Amino acid sequence: MRRQLLTAAAVIVLATTATACNGDGTDPAADASASADQSPAAQGNGGQGGGQDKGQDKDKGQGQDKGQGQGGDAHAVGGKLTLKGKKAGEQLDVTLKGFADPAHTDNKYNKPSAGKRFVAAQFELVNTGTVAYSDSPSSGAKVIDEQGQAFTQTMGGVTEGPKFPVTVNLAQGAKALGWVVFSVPENSKTAKVQFTMDGGFANETGEWTLKKS
Repeated sequence: MRRQLLTAAAVIVLATTATACNGDGTDPAADASASADQSPAAQGNGGQGGGQDKGQDKDKGQGQDKGQGQGGDAHAVGGKLTLKGKKAGEQLDVTLKGFADPAHTDNKYNKPSAGKRFVAAQFELVNTGTVAYSDSPSSGAKVIDEQGQAFTQTMGGVTEGPKFPVTVNLAQGAKALGWVVFSVPENSKTAKVQFTMDGGFANETGEWTLKKS
C-alpha cells in the first residue's frame, strides 16, 4: 500500500510539472490569452471591450469597426471603419490613410490666410454596399481641434497628393483615394478627423483620433 501511495504521489508531481512549464518557459494560459487578444474580434473596437461597435447609434454613431490602424486601433490613423449612408444598400469601408499637419499648398496663389495653416486628411473609400455610390466625400469630412472646434474643407490643393474630385462615383467593389484640405488657426491643435456619408448628412459618423505631437 505504501509503494502504491508513493507511486501516485510521483505521478501527481510529474503531471503538475508538465502543466507549469510549456517547454519554452512560457505559461500556456498566457499564450492562449495573447492569441485571443490578437484576433480581429478582440481588436476591432480599439481595445475598448474587445467587441465590435455595430453602428446602432442612430444619432451620428461611429459605425462598425473593421480592420486596425496604428497599434491595432480602428480609430487611429490607418484605421478602417464601415459606414452606412441614408440610402438603402449604401455602405463604405472608410480608411484614414494619412494626416498632414501642416499640409503644403501646391499653388503660390492659394495660401492660408494670415494666422492660419493648412492641414489635410487622406481617405480611402471602398464601396462595400449593394448599390452604386455617388457623393461629394470632401463635404462630409471634418477636422476637430482640442477645443472642440470643427473645420470643414477649404479650396486649393496640397503637395501631399491629389484631392477628391467634386463628385465621386463608385460601382460595387470600386475604391477611391484622395485628400481633403482644411484651413485651421495657426495655434489650433488638431485632435480628431471625422467622415460622414451623404455630404455629411448620414446617420453614422466615423471618427479617428490623431496622435498628439
